[in-house]
Amino acid sequence: MTNEQTPSEQRCLFFTKQPVLDAKRSIWGYELLGAEMKEGIYEVFPAQESAAGLCSITYQGLQEAMKRGKKIMIGFDDSGILTGVPHALPASYGVVRVLPGTARMSGLAAALQGLRTEGYTIMLEAVPGEPLSADICGQADIIGFDLSAGGPEKEMLAQARAYSALMLARGLKTTEQFQASREMGFSLFQGSFFKEPECVRDRKLGSNEITRLSLFRLMEAEDPDIKALAAAIRSDVSVSFRLLSFLNSAAFGFRQNIQSIDQAIMLLGWIKLKSWLRAVLLVDMAGKDEVPQELAALSLQRGKFFELLATAYDYWGFNPGTLFLVGLFSLMDAILALPMEEVVEMLPLDAKLKVALRRDPDSEYRPLFNLLDCLEDGDWPALETLSQQLCMDIDRIKEAFTEARGWAEGFFTSSN
Repeated sequence: MTNEQTPSEQRCLFFTKQPVLDAKRSIWGYELLGAEMKEGIYEVFPAQESAAGLCSITYQGLQEAMKRGKKIMIGFDDSGILTGVPHALPASYGVVRVLPGTARMSGLAAALQGLRTEGYTIMLEAVPGEPLSADICGQADIIGFDLSAGGPEKEMLAQARAYSALMLARGLKTTEQFQASREMGFSLFQGSFFKEPECVRDRKLGSNEITRLSLFRLMEAEDPDIKALAAAIRSDVSVSFRLLSFLNSAAFGFRQNIQSIDQAIMLLGWIKLKSWLRAVLLVDMAGKDEVPQELAALSLQRGKFFELLATAYDYWGFNPGTLFLVGLFSLMDAILALPMEEVVEMLPLDAKLKVALRRDPDSEYRPLFNLLDCLEDGDWPALETLSQQLCMDIDRIKEAFTEARGWAEGFFTSSN
């Protein structure tokens, strides 16, 4: 007997989660998108381990979402559905996305009906050029259309509307596409559009936002005045409370409570404290609305991911701390509902980093943003191609992304 692992055991189970929004831009739920899930979750594990494996990934980082009443959607092929793999999802939160298939297996409609009776939500994918199956559609609570390549076929859309199901628009990349699909009668919306700023005309920053941007500028000065900064933090009750609450959480495990900013600086040191304070300020700026909170968590994840990559591939010559800032600020336009051109002028960054945040195609950081787009949007073929072009190991990229997500979710939970 050897110690060699089988190919299935060697594969890194990897996924990203993408929010699904309703017509009011509130978060309805999340879909798990994974490179190994493209043929259905059933293909990820050996048959006897499918339920256990799915149960494991379902609860990693998603407990908080389900506590907030959010749905969790995962794609399953016919075989997985017929063998009961979706039962690893909690019925009240589980959305079974029926993956497209040219020839449906016998008994699928009955299996879906049984899942619906148990409380599961069923989502059926409409495929251009393929007629909708009446018996399958009859069991669908949601019918999804991929709009990434344009509008849906009118005939298929009319056919889908004949069923009493919600309509989900997938693959939306811009706010204009979101608005157009909403006008077409769609109820649920998915895609990268939520990361675009909904710019408000004549938008003025509030005093809270101005104060936090001022703190950022103080922090990022070449020779920061620690005493002045500590005084500025103390004068901001909200930031002080968030920071001290986080430092007193299990993440640090101090034997005694930290009761002041001065004490925090003494125990942690300014350099380490600054990295956490950056994140606290961003989370605080996001406020309590769901989508800005989601953007703040994603910003933390991006910052940590860039930092981990810069550390792993130090031959690129990128400073990990600098890259953390680039990732942290990369969604500030969406958080503040302002164009990035205006946002970068308020941030304490040099010209090269401002160019990067504007997504200039000639920026040396642009390939890293392209890598992020592939990861966050689930474009696995493009991810594989780009990782090869950048001479990066794709498994190392996945590990960094997963580690960054866990770090961000842990920070976000502890700081709220």
